[in-house]
Amino acid sequence: MMKQLLPQSQLRRSAAASAARSPVEVMRAHRIMERVQEEQRRWYGVREARPVLVVTPTYSRAFQALHLTGLLHSLRNVPYPLTWIVVEAGGVTNATASMLARSNLTFVHVPFPEKMPLEWADRHATENRMRLHALRVIRERKMDGVVVFADDSNVHSMELFDEVQKVQWMAAVSVGILAHTGTAEQPRLTEEDKKNMPLPVQGPACNSSGHLAGWHTFNTLPFSGKTATVVGEAAPVLPKGLEWAGFVMNSRMLWKEAEGKPDWVKDLDAVGENGEEIENPLTLLNDASYVEPLGNCGKKVLLWWLRVEARADSKFPQGWVIEPPLEVVVPAKRTPWPETTMDVSSEMLDAKQEQEDRQLPRTNNRSARPRSTTTKRKGDVHN
Repeated sequence: MMKQLLPQSQLRRSAAASAARSPVEVMRAHRIMERVQEEQRRWYGVREARPVLVVTPTYSRAFQALHLTGLLHSLRNVPYPLTWIVVEAGGVTNATASMLARSNLTFVHVPFPEKMPLEWADRHATENRMRLHALRVIRERKMDGVVVFADDSNVHSMELFDEVQKVQWMAAVSVGILAHTGTAEQPRLTEEDKKNMPLPVQGPACNSSGHLAGWHTFNTLPFSGKTATVVGEAAPVLPKGLEWAGFVMNSRMLWKEAEGKPDWVKDLDAVGENGEEIENPLTLLNDASYVEPLGNCGKKVLLWWLRVEARADSKFPQGWVIEPPLEVVVPAKRTPWPETTMDVSSEMLDAKQEQEDRQLPRTNNRSARPRSTTTKRKGDVHN
């Protein structure tokens, strides 16, 4: 059984408390912290780490580079073998492919024929189909590991990737739901309203024996009639039911044949075969009571669900590469270079070179003259 590792936040506080304000001492404290984490993993961590298969639906838009960049930097810090399965709506694009190629991660770039719709409800449904498409790719290639659903705009704790190593077949973790936009039009809440606000968390709820008893879902009633319907609209965006990001699974439950595969797992071919919408991974099960709660039985929030997007008609350079160069909007007051550059012909350059060559012997002769010895140096003895 894997022993609980000391959280990095606690290690940082301990290191900061013991370190002086000197930058050298701070760096030394961080090296000690890193060494402690390595020793913890060696003694109490996963003995035989399983590969992590990260599924991410995405599409070309203004904030895609922003979200994917943040996610790929998180994934690069995962201390386990990892394959990033990126499903792109509307087909693969050069901008996304270029970003994945620079990520230094093992990845599979999967095209998805449907384009991403503009309305949030339709986008949720499309993303669900994209995730299901990724699961079929995992089954076809018989990829082995732990499947994690990492949306490009979510934020993930590194502890999540330690926890998912514990899953046997399918498990659930708690997800923090960041639904507020913070716009000026929203009225300020009274202290009474704050006390009555529902806990913004989706996750497993356990009984006293530590087994799954039910689900804590995000209460959307306080946001009734105040949510965004179109991508980029200045209003809260809410999850629809149980989010895929709160589930992890053993990829072998997707295979046609796998040793020890339980009978309460559906055949993937039977899921969505009649065109029904797939709301969450529980659709893959005949009996959801077998889901394993992780993160101290759901008491720890291990990732945060967030939807922040620009307007659908936002203008941005393709791949965020600026071509042609930027136009001057605010001119500089003074520059060290002339406004225009003079083209120097080859004839002028040759004439200048000849002039320098003629001056060179004269300079050498002058430098070869012996120094005069008539000047007496200080300290010479006079007879």
